[in-house]
Amino acid sequence: MNKRYKLALATASIALGFGIIQAKPAQAATFSGPINIYAAASLTDTLPQVEALYRQSNPDVTFTNTFGASGTLANQILAGTNPNPVDIFFSVSQAPLDTLENAGKLIEGTRQNVLKNTLAIITPINSTISISNVQDLLKVRQVAIGDPSVVPAGVFAQELFTNSGISGLIQPQLVFGSNVRDVLDKVSSATNDSIDAGVVYTTDALTALDKVKIAYTPPINLYSPIFYGSAVLRQTQNLDAARDFNSFLSSSQASPVFQSSGFSTIPEPMTTGGSIAVGIVGLMMKRKVKAKAKAKPAVD
Repeated sequence: MNKRYKLALATASIALGFGIIQAKPAQAATFSGPINIYAAASLTDTLPQVEALYRQSNPDVTFTNTFGASGTLANQILAGTNPNPVDIFFSVSQAPLDTLENAGKLIEGTRQNVLKNTLAIITPINSTISISNVQDLLKVRQVAIGDPSVVPAGVFAQELFTNSGISGLIQPQLVFGSNVRDVLDKVSSATNDSIDAGVVYTTDALTALDKVKIAYTPPINLYSPIFYGSAVLRQTQNLDAARDFNSFLSSSQASPVFQSSGFSTIPEPMTTGGSIAVGIVGLMMKRKVKAKAKAKPAVD
């Protein structure tokens, strides 16, 4: 091993060590007080589980959740009609967060992407209708989707119809729900006698497999990626706790809870030190391979 290679290896070791030191959490501080969260309706079942996990280390924190269509919740925050200050907004789709960020409602540096989801076409549990592609929806009586004006799931559904070539044809069949859970209920309702199908997030369909069935899973290239993002709002009354829980949402502790509900989680970013180390090691290996290639005699 030559001196230059030894020096590079030592540098990489130091950088990697620095990354590990940086990644190692300090003694965790505990937080207290109320955290008021406005969150997408599709998080109704999962978010309380994440909160319960957080409270194991922060028992003095209490949560108040308001679930609904992300667009509706964003409009309430923007208009200041929320009865109590909101600490965290946890939205599906980028648009509601963009609206609040452009209005200066978010604390800089707290916005993050946390989860991903997919669409599912559902039918009532006792349905005999076969759906093997999006175009088959034209054969049913009515199709429930979220109201595209405020429900991101409805926007993704309309995008699915457009990219499948049926947007103009299916509009007369559509029934709009106030949020994605309302759509789920419309399709699964015992009194439903005309809504044959609906478009919801896969995670919502999984919560009601005793009432609906997933008839078809559309290809993900037929609609935009479905991201869930969160941020701390400027109106927060409990800044430190809100910041900490917002970070917890994208942590390795919270990820298994979200994944168990069918969400995909977005990996935590690598620390600066770790990134430097990986870069140095990669450069070293590349140079070493190139040197060996030069030294190797040519073969016809």
